[in-house]
Amino acid sequence: MTRRTGVLGALLCLAVLAPGTGEAQLNTLFSDMFRTILGPASLQKAGGQANHQNHFLHSDTVANDQLVPALNSLIAGNVSAFPLSATGAGVIYEASAGLDPVTGLPLPASTSLGPIFGETARPLGAGKLALEVSYTYLDLASFRGLPTDQMQFAFTHQEVPNRATGQPDSVLGLNPNESDVITITTDLHARAQIAALSATYGLTKDLDVGIAVPLISITMSGTARAVISSYSFAVIGYANHYFGGDSLHPVLQTSYPYSRTATGIGDIAFRSKYSIARGGALDAAALLDLRFPTGKTEDFLGTGKLTASIWGILSRRFGDVTPHLNVGYTRNPADFQSDLFQFRAGFDSKFSPTLTFALDLLGLIDLSTAKAIHLFPGTSTIYDHPGKFPTTDSTGVAVRQLPNSNIPDSNTDNVFNAAIGLRFAPAERLVFVFNMLIPLNDKGLRAALAPTLGVSASF
Repeated sequence: MTRRTGVLGALLCLAVLAPGTGEAQLNTLFSDMFRTILGPASLQKAGGQANHQNHFLHSDTVANDQLVPALNSLIAGNVSAFPLSATGAGVIYEASAGLDPVTGLPLPASTSLGPIFGETARPLGAGKLALEVSYTYLDLASFRGLPTDQMQFAFTHQEVPNRATGQPDSVLGLNPNESDVITITTDLHARAQIAALSATYGLTKDLDVGIAVPLISITMSGTARAVISSYSFAVIGYANHYFGGDSLHPVLQTSYPYSRTATGIGDIAFRSKYSIARGGALDAAALLDLRFPTGKTEDFLGTGKLTASIWGILSRRFGDVTPHLNVGYTRNPADFQSDLFQFRAGFDSKFSPTLTFALDLLGLIDLSTAKAIHLFPGTSTIYDHPGKFPTTDSTGVAVRQLPNSNIPDSNTDNVFNAAIGLRFAPAERLVFVFNMLIPLNDKGLRAALAPTLGVSASF
């Protein structure tokens, strides 16, 4: 008992004492990108009016108020909510399997080694301890079906005051500066590595408690590309805005290479499972999962808020096959993070005494459209006037409806995945785990495949 208590204590100490490290705060990446490209350090204006370069910074302000928080939350929420392995799965010891004639202890039950991401109602057992170390790799390469390296945002010039009234006309295009548009393609590559150390202990024959401490490393890299669509250069013959050269020989493209990495403890999970009924037509249990805000929000290692999930678990063993159904509700108070209805349905099946196959269907369904992530939705209207400027002549005016971004807009990001994996037990108390998480739809921020490797030991 002392050694097992010491293991749990060591996990708690690791959670409290492990420092987070990073080359730079990740939550400033997008704001740095937009401000550098749209600001006077990069953007130039014809005629040498130095302060005129700031006329695209109103778009930078909009981006930082609307776009940056949503992007930050999108990445942090996906990493911190990644599913943990089942509590206490592995070799189960039951008195019904008989006793070892030498030690007098229960023998391992001749049954499946358990699911991987789903849960059965079967408790670990009083005084039993299960430890697991797992590693997951996420290449978060698409959002709502759009590759993240193709995410694009269009920034318009601020309205120029009318020379007669001194006030903006509330119409883009009456001044040639207002017809110029800067488009930024982020070329975002977001990758996360999650190493989780977890321990589950059977307090009683019906109650298990556990802790999982994730160590997360996130890298965001790419070379953002900005292009000026210079209406002034095309129509008037000289560029009003450019990144280099001069108005007659303008450089209308620039790039912004970036690579930032942050590593540290993520949101620590405390889990408790209580067996309500077993041995009848169905085994039933309830599970409480609390994710504490221990990860640094500025590095996308956590959401900054306590997240609580309550699960109902049903399972039943039929020979070598154990189907299960988990349904849960998640309360998520973080910005841009909806409360969720979750389910995990599947089975685990014993292929041999040492090998188990596990299959699960996992679903996360948003319950609040008020917290939907909108990345620069809508359009901007520009009335392009041909000929000389300024003008009020509407002859030949071309109206452009310019999308603010190419990202599909949605009020929900319901996510469905399939989990396919194996548990292999080369020894009675040692189990190796391999799982592949496969997306079944294109909502949310997703990896094409998410492999998980792990090893667990029971005592």
